Amino acid sequence: MSNELKIKCIKDTEGWWTEGDMYPARVVGGGFVQVGDDDEPNGEGWSAAPVEYREDGSILYQVGGIDGEVLFEEATQ
Repeated sequence: MSNELKIKCIKDTEGWWTEGDMYPARVVGGGFVQVGDDDEPNGEGWSAAPVEYREDGSILYQVGGIDGEVLFEEATQ
């Protein structure tokens, strides 16, 4: 099983991501993912925690440690 996935930015009040764009992410344990930003899309500069497991199988992630709100969605496979 690969720990690589693509997640979609659905909200960004910080300006590091583009809403609607897909970003590569890597599962790092405990359900957390590391994701890059617009400056380094393939980087691992940010950690996002799962905040909602939806009935359709998708997962909502939120970047922590920032003042604003940044949300990503992992679509069902």
